[in-house]
Amino acid sequence: TPTNAAVRSLEGLHLYHSARSNCSARVRLLLDEKHLDWTSHALDLLKKENISEDYFGINPKGLVPALVHDGASIIESNDILVYLEDAFPEHRFGVSKPEDQAQLDVWLQKSTDLHIPAIKTFQYFKMNAALLQKTQEEEDLYWKLQKDPDLRAFHGKHSGGKTFTSDDAAAAVALLNGVFSEINQALAGNEWMMGDTYTLADISWGPSVTTLLGGGFDFTPFPHLERWYDALCQRPQFDKAVIQWRKQANWEKLLKKPA
Repeated sequence: TPTNAAVRSLEGLHLYHSARSNCSARVRLLLDEKHLDWTSHALDLLKKENISEDYFGINPKGLVPALVHDGASIIESNDILVYLEDAFPEHRFGVSKPEDQAQLDVWLQKSTDLHIPAIKTFQYFKMNAALLQKTQEEEDLYWKLQKDPDLRAFHGKHSGGKTFTSDDAAAAVALLNGVFSEINQALAGNEWMMGDTYTLADISWGPSVTTLLGGGFDFTPFPHLERWYDALCQRPQFDKAVIQWRKQANWEKLLKKPA
């Protein structure tokens, strides 16, 4: 139940999201794949629009996305995918066999677990550090509102003029290469991550690849993954929910200039 009383009266599906967020993109993608009507509440993260008592009253971690469905708030993007799959069973993107469900759960958990130490770290290392800095007022409010220890540790690395190092980036790349090797192997001889069926696994991981490509991540060692991503980009829902939002945000302009 959101502590922000204003959203508890909302009816239908309301998504609080950002154009630049791969976690937001995967939820937009599933909403569009399911042909669901939803209300957009887009937040500009560079303007720190998520750092407010009102938004922390919707998502107590201050992250995007957050889905409000008939006044109830669901946070964590992969949990939102599972919630939508259960709440709206038309146009299903799950699996039927218990052993397949176990593997699908593994892919979603890896997507969740690697977001901060790998995807987010790589992305922040590639971005112009000056654009990530908060004003003193924003810093004070963030540390007042943020209670999650992992997020406090992560954001502590780029507060007060600090930034992510090449060692941080190397550790992130090592983690990513490990999981992408697994995905590449799973895609050998298969159209999608779970075989011949397009599922939540593809919906979860596709937008992360988009984000990493924007930062210059090298996917050439993973040819099956590259073929899979090309197929994803041909889906009109992927273009609408991921590519077009990213173009609107012009994320690449935020990258560090090459030395």
